[in-house]
Amino acid sequence: MKAKRILLTGDDGYNSIGIRLLIAALKEKHKLYIAATKHQQSGVGGKLSLSTGGNWGETEVDGIPGIWVEGSPADAAECAQVYFKKPFDLILSGINLGINVGAAIVSSGTYGGLMRGMGRQLAPKGIALSWNVPGELMLKNHDENESLELYQAYFGKILTPLFDKIFAEKMWGVDILNINFPAKPTNKIKFTKMDKNINKIFTEIDLDYETKQFSFENSRFNIQEDNLHYDIGAINQGYISITPCAFEVTHFTTLQKLEKTKLEL
Repeated sequence: MKAKRILLTGDDGYNSIGIRLLIAALKEKHKLYIAATKHQQSGVGGKLSLSTGGNWGETEVDGIPGIWVEGSPADAAECAQVYFKKPFDLILSGINLGINVGAAIVSSGTYGGLMRGMGRQLAPKGIALSWNVPGELMLKNHDENESLELYQAYFGKILTPLFDKIFAEKMWGVDILNINFPAKPTNKIKFTKMDKNINKIFTEIDLDYETKQFSFENSRFNIQEDNLHYDIGAINQGYISITPCAFEVTHFTTLQKLEKTKLEL
């Protein structure tokens, strides 16, 4: 798989630690560009700023050119589709501070921005990358002047060989890979499926029956899965989880049957 031109995006911000780690690992072999949010946008899924629009600007992070967008990751994909005149070979979204697993990816700005970018034909393939970090880091505001040294102790030795393997295997023939890194460094990998039960991942939100207010303030990660067949179980057991995903969500087996069926109401 050739990945000469790669677009970096995500929901933690254009100057996030995750994007800068990807730059450090890939800049020697690939032509990189950035299109990402200006501010922290975790949990917005595929939201678009349809009623308000927003500001955008040109930028450079660690020598890599790009644009920032005051909006969601999906907004960044929309702006990138107009701003960049040539398509990319691959979109990388992340590395997000906070895991994106199972059915919970519907709320992920990391995954939502990737899907929007692929839908806009920015690239035919994409990889979402996320890291299981403490809850207080999930909404971290980033600064490109922050040192990468602490984070390189984790990612410095694994990102380059991981991407080399992914490209050599041509992403195992799929459109999207959803990769989640465990809390502690490892070189162990499990290929997994997504866990459909979000209750195994998060505690409940607060629902106040008197004030009619709801709050995520006390909601937190609460991993209750050890089965290595699932993404969250693999992460919980200290493995890097790689879930092969399809961009096309049509259930083709059923469709082929139904196409031959005459149905009237």
